[in-house]
Order: sequence, then C-alpha cells, then structure tokens
Amino acid sequence: MAEQVKMEEIDRISDLHDSILIHILSFLSTKEAIKTSVLSTRWRYLFDLLPNIDFDLEEDLCRKNIKSYSTDVIENYMCSVDKMLLFCNTTNVNKFGFKCWIRMIGSDRFNGWISAAVDRGVKHLDLSTSVLPSSTLPIFTCKTLVSLKLGKYFVLNVPKDVHLPNLKTLHLHSVGFLNDDSVKGLFSGCPHLEDIVTRKCDLGKIRNFHISHHLLKTLTIRYSYNSFQCWLWINAPNLTSLEYYDRLVAGYSMENLQSLTKAVINISACKTFRADATTIFKGICDVPSLVLSDTSLELLLRCEPLPVFANLIRLDLPCHLRFRYSNPLQNGLETLLSSLAALEKLEFYQEVLCSLPEEVPSCLLHKLKTIKITNFTDEKYCIGKAKYILKNGGVLEKLIIVTASHISVGKKWISKTLFASARESKPCFILII
Repeated sequence: MAEQVKMEEIDRISDLHDSILIHILSFLSTKEAIKTSVLSTRWRYLFDLLPNIDFDLEEDLCRKNIKSYSTDVIENYMCSVDKMLLFCNTTNVNKFGFKCWIRMIGSDRFNGWISAAVDRGVKHLDLSTSVLPSSTLPIFTCKTLVSLKLGKYFVLNVPKDVHLPNLKTLHLHSVGFLNDDSVKGLFSGCPHLEDIVTRKCDLGKIRNFHISHHLLKTLTIRYSYNSFQCWLWINAPNLTSLEYYDRLVAGYSMENLQSLTKAVINISACKTFRADATTIFKGICDVPSLVLSDTSLELLLRCEPLPVFANLIRLDLPCHLRFRYSNPLQNGLETLLSSLAALEKLEFYQEVLCSLPEEVPSCLLHKLKTIKITNFTDEKYCIGKAKYILKNGGVLEKLIIVTASHISVGKKWISKTLFASARESKPCFILII
C-alpha cells in the first residue's frame, strides 16, 4: 500500500521534455498559459517559451461573462501582455496576435509590444485595435515578417523607408490611408508580396489606389468606403486570382493580367452606369474561370463592344433576389454566350436566360459539357429553356436541374418531360434535385 501511495505522488507530467509541455500549453489561450506558472517551479517560466502569443480581450472577457471594461480589468490584461513580451527572455516569436476594440491603450505602450515582437523575430502579426493617425507602427522595416494582418480602425502612416523583404501576406480590414504615398510606399516596399486582401478600407483620403506588383498571386478587394473619387490601378503579371466586391469607383486601369485563372466580380447595384466598368471586363477577358453577380452581368452586357472571353471555360452566374423578383434584364445570358466559344461548364439561375437565341451559340453546339440551372420551375417557359439546351447541346454530358423551393409535385412532371425530350447528345445524364 505504501508503495502504491508513493507511485501516485509522482508528477509524471512535469518530468516531460520542455517541447512536449510547450505543445500542451499551445492548446490553451495565452492568458491561460501564463496562469500555469503558479503550478510549480517547473512550470514557472514555461509559458515564456510559447512561439505563438495571442491576446483577444473581448473573447476573454466574454468567456468570463464580464460585461464592463473597468480600468482594473483592462490594466490587468495589459500587464499580461507586458509580462509575455517585455519582461521575458529572448525566445523567438512566431506569431503575435492582439485584438481589442476599446481605446484604453496608449500608443506608446502598444508600440512597445510591437517593437518587442519585432526584436524577437516575429513572423506573423495579427493586430486589431485603434491607433492614432499620427502613430507610425514600428513594423515597416521588419526583416522577419511573413504575414501582416491589420484591422479595425488603423490609420496607416507608412514611412518612406518601408522595407518588408519577406512579407508575403497582407490583409487590411477597416484600415485607412493618410495619402496616396502611403498606399504606393506600402506595396512597393514589399518585394515578395503574394497575397493582398482589403476589406472595408477607407479610401477617402486617396485618389489613386495603386497595386502594382510583379509577384502578386491573389488579390481580394471587398466593400471599400469613400471610394467614389478614387481610381483603382492593378498591374500584376503573375496574378492568378482576383475577387472584387465593391461599388464602381471613379475609374480603373487593369494591366498585365494574362496569368489570371479565376475572377469573381461582384459590383454593387448602382443607379447610373459608368463606362469605366468596361475597363474591368477588358482587363480580365483572358480568364478561364469567371463568377459574375447579377449587377456585374448587367454592366458587362452594356459594354460596347461586348468583350470577347475567348479562353473562358467556366462561368458561374449566381443570381440575387433583385434579379428574380424585380427589374429583370431585357437581354441576358443569351447575349453573352455568343462571345464564349470555349465555354465547357455553365451554372446559372434560370432567370438570367431571358430568351432563347435564334442562332445556337457555338459553345452549346461544340463545347459545353456540364450545365447547372438553379431555381427551376415547372412553368412552360422554364421547361422550354431546358429542352433547348438538350436539343442543341452537341457534347453535353450532364444537365443538373435544381428546382425552386416551392416546387414539389412538379418535380416528377419535370423529370418525365425532360427525359422524353429530344437530345443531341445521347449519353447526356440528367439530374433533377
């Protein structure tokens, strides 16, 4: 019995190697990992070896059901960050993340944390808090930084000597720019940048949002603010993916996009059409895969002359409620199909096909292999669209019909009608969902 008690008193966990204990701590939040320092002398400084430091004040307070931000609570939290970054040894930092929406942190203290992370060779920074416009973040000459994510009310004051030689990923959320030089300097100071995401950024103080980069591979622009007087310039010869969700801006310049393999264009509804939108479509006309919103399709169809997408293999036209129930197009998909000679896969809401072309599009006769039609009904005009496709689809392999939510009894009738219809491509498989 004595031997059994003695065995139970052995602390086998503390005898594990530091690397194993650090791995265990990595499953805790940084704040919780710091608390393990009181367990024993063996654990006192283990948290300092964590390569990833992540503080999220709102999430931590929510977990503890603390609804008020008292000065004591905030100061205690800030002291934890101090302890982790300022008063510990010089172990390299892989990632430093900090999220706090309240404005109770002085810029000097915040910049001190960033400087400490930079001095410890930080590779990934994820910061979401407010910094005064006059503040310059001490990150713009960090040689180790690989990814930088800034969010929530940063106003970027980019110095002239910015140089981030290893930065590959840059994500900006709700960030503002002081002037055109801040934009140009930031992008030009990152020679190895591959991925840019901007979301809800304030472009009110700039006139030219200039993205010119020879190594850039992916670019996403979502819902900018105060952009109506701004020009968007994109020059990226190695860009493979472009996602643009925004209103029309004052003008566009789209150059050297020959490497683009996929584009998603979702232009918000606007009362007036600006001819500058033509530049967008001409700039991406070599893309093999394209997703267009209803408004984007409407703008494309107004271009004169209509851009020719000679290399387009896949087209997806997700249609929103505005398209289904009000303001239908006078001309739709049928107009566009004539310029898509290489198209092999097509997905669209049935409303987008406004009429049946008298002259059968070349792509339907010779190229289209898969077609998916959504919001399909049992009405005669809708059945006629599917019959037209089956009759003229020379190499069609699969026709997928996704019926509207209110269709139930009509599914069997749709199936019976389409399976009995004439088909140019005998092996064509019809799937009705």
